[in-house]
Amino acid sequence: MVGAGFAGLACAKRAAELGLSVVVVERQSKPGQHIHTTGILVREAWELWPVPDHLVRRLRTVRVYSPGLRSVDLRGDDYFFMATDTAGLLAQLAEEAAGAGAEIRFGTSFEAAGLTCRYLVGADGARSGVAEHFGLSRNRHFLAGVEWEFEPSPDDGDRIHCFVTPDHAPGYIGWFVPGVEAAQVGLAVRGNRKPNLRSFVSQVDGLFGISDRRVLERRGGLIPVGGPLRNVFTDRVLLTGDAAGLVSPLTAGGIHTAYRFGKLAGEAVADYLRGGPDPGPRVVSCHPSFGWKRAMRWAWDHLPVAQALDGGLLGRAVFKRAAEAVFFDR
Repeated sequence: MVGAGFAGLACAKRAAELGLSVVVVERQSKPGQHIHTTGILVREAWELWPVPDHLVRRLRTVRVYSPGLRSVDLRGDDYFFMATDTAGLLAQLAEEAAGAGAEIRFGTSFEAAGLTCRYLVGADGARSGVAEHFGLSRNRHFLAGVEWEFEPSPDDGDRIHCFVTPDHAPGYIGWFVPGVEAAQVGLAVRGNRKPNLRSFVSQVDGLFGISDRRVLERRGGLIPVGGPLRNVFTDRVLLTGDAAGLVSPLTAGGIHTAYRFGKLAGEAVADYLRGGPDPGPRVVSCHPSFGWKRAMRWAWDHLPVAQALDGGLLGRAVFKRAAEAVFFDR
């Protein structure tokens, strides 16, 4: 396995559980050293992998804001999200993979690993070196995200706050998440525009009082939003996770699909190495199409959604139904 993110570690854990000799190589020196995600788990991810309570914080309500800071609350009857200690979550998954028998070599790049293997899984992120080396499809469409973690406050509440703010986050949103021992504030932009998080923090400071808080951590990275890639396997090589484009083109969420398809890849490779079918077609046949989310991504990029929200759409039932479909996957 190349990459010790959610996809690579889920794959390694499952393959080791099924009796394979597994080695994971990871360029970073420890789990979650450089985080590129807000770390939100959707309910479906939690059902696949119920992690320890101290690493998560359950959030049931999403508050959506128009550019003029008018807002509406959305809540699924039995739906929830989990804010996470993302570095701790990756360390937990690495421990579980190692406990199943996988060897994890941190501080080791794919190019310098010097290993031979019967099968190679590339779970090395949005700019996959495995994809480049083997001539497989590569991500071309990205959001650029940036996030700061601030000291938490007892007044942060228990909602995820999402801001439609094309001045600060064209092509996506800004957010405030009351996380695990931190308040997470971030945004993502599409195209060549550079994220200006400081300006966004100033815009929402009156709501949360964050400008006087200490910044605990800063992070950022690219999020692939072009949808699942077409050519993600060749002879004894398979891409998964962000490397395969398995990220929602609308919400940019990818942890659930990373864990789910990393685990499936581990099962398929184990079956193949015992005489079963090629894992590539088997895994790809299960990939999501994200069809309606691609359509909504087009609408978000080409229609005046932000202006419509300030013009009254925010309070209408049609917007609430559409937003609930996005956030609660209805």
